[in-house]
Amino acid sequence: MSHYGITSEIRRLFGLSIPFVIIGLLLQQLLLVLSFGVIAYICYHLLNLRRLLKWLKRQRIEDIPDASGLWGEVFDQLSRQKRREIREKNRLQKVIGRVEATTSALNDAVILLNVNYDLNWWNQATERLLDLKPSDVGSSIINFIRNPQFVNYLESNDYGIPLALPSPSSQETQLEFQVTRFGEGEALLVVRDITRIYKLELMRKDFVANVSHELRTPLTVIRGYLETLEDSQDPNLQTNKHLQKGLEQMQQQTGRMTTLINDLTMLSKLETDRTGKGEQDVELKPLLEMICNEARTISGEKNHEINLDCNSSLTLFGNDRELHSAFSNLITNAVKYSHPEKTIDITVNINPTGNLIVSVNDEGIGIEQEHISRLTERFYRVDSSRSIRTGGTGLGLAIVKHILLRHDGRLQIESDYGKGSTFSCIFPAQRVGTTQV
Repeated sequence: MSHYGITSEIRRLFGLSIPFVIIGLLLQQLLLVLSFGVIAYICYHLLNLRRLLKWLKRQRIEDIPDASGLWGEVFDQLSRQKRREIREKNRLQKVIGRVEATTSALNDAVILLNVNYDLNWWNQATERLLDLKPSDVGSSIINFIRNPQFVNYLESNDYGIPLALPSPSSQETQLEFQVTRFGEGEALLVVRDITRIYKLELMRKDFVANVSHELRTPLTVIRGYLETLEDSQDPNLQTNKHLQKGLEQMQQQTGRMTTLINDLTMLSKLETDRTGKGEQDVELKPLLEMICNEARTISGEKNHEINLDCNSSLTLFGNDRELHSAFSNLITNAVKYSHPEKTIDITVNINPTGNLIVSVNDEGIGIEQEHISRLTERFYRVDSSRSIRTGGTGLGLAIVKHILLRHDGRLQIESDYGKGSTFSCIFPAQRVGTTQV
């Protein structure tokens, strides 16, 4: 409150007091006359309070009362404050209008949810994708998307990977859900129509599966004839070095093609088959010992030292054939890309959170950091010539990644170029167990 308003009110009080004092002295009723003056002054303030209360109920700028003194200052401050509120409100309305106009132009649904997953606001695309109506404000999003996977996704608080599900209104439409938390438990839900991408992915998987199947038979025939020619006792074949070299190279290439087809078939199967099929408690140590023996055979004259450190009682709930394939890929890669007589260590540990970690550490050639993030992509090779020499297809780590995803796990890669690499398979605690003694 300004000093001017208080000073003016004090002057008003003295200005009213002096006449009442003079009148009281003349009538010899000073106390009575002053009492009337006080009552009049109080009535003045009560009148202004009533005017203020009346205005507060409406709060229209044009209805602000007019007064002088202290009350005049109060009404002036209210007038200025109200004008500031109106300007800020207009500014915010313009911002909200621009946001609504921007989100209305999006093809993706944008939904604001409160802490209880109730609908607060959505854009126009949401009405098309999820068939929401204005009357649905305040209803739970779970009432419209009842899929248990969606409910688990909402409550998991793990939104790193978007969730893909069929549309609740049409099984032919595939939607992708992505949640972002903000504020005090609120959530922003973005829903995208990925039907076209989903169908293209299905076409790709079908194409890979069909091509792999169709190529398998002619490759088997070609390989059979090549083996027949190699075993032939024809003197022309035995003495012709160029022909022998050609047959050897054809045999190698048909072998690579067969391996590639096998990997493509397995990858396609992993992508299309449902998870959880054939899962059981798998004893890790016997499984890893078997793979280590296979790796020693592959190592052959390179004479790698392959060590296994695994508690014999540990079990992992999963598909034993898929786990065998994942661990075998990693250990075989360690053998292929390690120099002769180097050490390869396979260790199995449980971290403080209860997760099980199967690590394959080698003293190989290592991987440069810029390649690590792309290693699990299909056909990605750090060095294509090196992959050709080792017989790699570029699908091994993609297969490992898919197998781990099917087992709720993930692959962690650490490498020091020129010194070696560590590939770690991390499985959640709920899949870890121990054998009964």
